[in-house]
Amino acid sequence: MSFGKLKLRLQALINRKDVTDEIAGSFVTEAIADLERVLRIGAMEALLTQSEWDGVKNAVLIPNGFLEAINLFTNDGELTQVDLANFIADTGTSGPPRIFVKVADRWLLKPTPAVGSAVFLHYYGASVPLVADTDENVWATSAFNAVVYTAAALAADFYQMEDQYAQRFLKRANDYVTAIQEQDLDEKWSGRLAIPLPSDLGEF
Repeated sequence: MSFGKLKLRLQALINRKDVTDEIAGSFVTEAIADLERVLRIGAMEALLTQSEWDGVKNAVLIPNGFLEAINLFTNDGELTQVDLANFIADTGTSGPPRIFVKVADRWLLKPTPAVGSAVFLHYYGASVPLVADTDENVWATSAFNAVVYTAAALAADFYQMEDQYAQRFLKRANDYVTAIQEQDLDEKWSGRLAIPLPSDLGEF
């Protein structure tokens, strides 16, 4: 579904003459932002590859639309996040990066990545904003009803509609969100998995 169809469905659901195209669009945009604060699903995953290292630089800048990190890794293994004190105290200068720390708008890595190496950031990112009526993103195409009913709940609060309508919209929105979460969990656990046994827990 497109941005225009999301707005039309919301306008029909609220059924008020003062829900203009612009106002409907703002509710849809807010609804998507609200969903992205709550949900962490496969369709939101992104991968940043940084390979332009000069042997001196050790920073990975936080990309636009970043919501939450999943992991930071190289071809040699996954990096471990530490606090600033431990990062500064670490004296390792050779080999691939092993640890990282977040400072302001970037992650600093140690040891410094070698020239020609690659560092990968696997993260959850925000979707491309909807602007034109023909625009689509993952929420418009795969979570249409979740967006519409989340937007309707926002509109009901804005227009101070009767509680019965606001609660109905909110319940429908929550039901769709729950269904999306369950579907994503099923997808994550489908297929063959190789998960190591717990370590450093002593004898059972």
